[in-house]
Amino acid sequence: MIQDNNFLMDSGFEISLREIQEHDLAQFKKMLLNFYEEIGHSFSEDNLDTIINDFLAKGIIIVSIESNSNAIVGFICAVESSALYARGSFGVINELYIIPEFRSKKIGQKLINFLIEIGKIKNWSRIELDTPEVEKSMKTIHFYKKEGFETIGFRMKKYII
Repeated sequence: MIQDNNFLMDSGFEISLREIQEHDLAQFKKMLLNFYEEIGHSFSEDNLDTIINDFLAKGIIIVSIESNSNAIVGFICAVESSALYARGSFGVINELYIIPEFRSKKIGQKLINFLIEIGKIKNWSRIELDTPEVEKSMKTIHFYKKEGFETIGFRMKKYII
């Protein structure tokens, strides 16, 4: 398991980063549902355990833990992909969420940097992500640009099941 040592945040609280563990899953599920509600994504708890376990078989979930309470205050989910244009393997951030009271405290930046270190170990050429709709998410887009991400187009989807 990959883990980052505790670090003291500007606000005086201590945070650690690590891959999610079995005992985190109940807390993580609640946070995930709060995240989807916040962004207006309709999501049912049905089969959530199966969905998370299937994701973990293919991807990685890194959680940010506040040391005093041992509470998850943020997470990042990513998978490895591969493409000719990327010259091989690269990471894709699927979700990044920080609970509201811990936002603007550099936790998102720490999660991305931790994922970058994992990507270096895995020889990823880059990390990509989809941003929410521009009109609704200027703050989110500004955050990613500040972290060095650049716009490369947009993504479309078609449901097949």
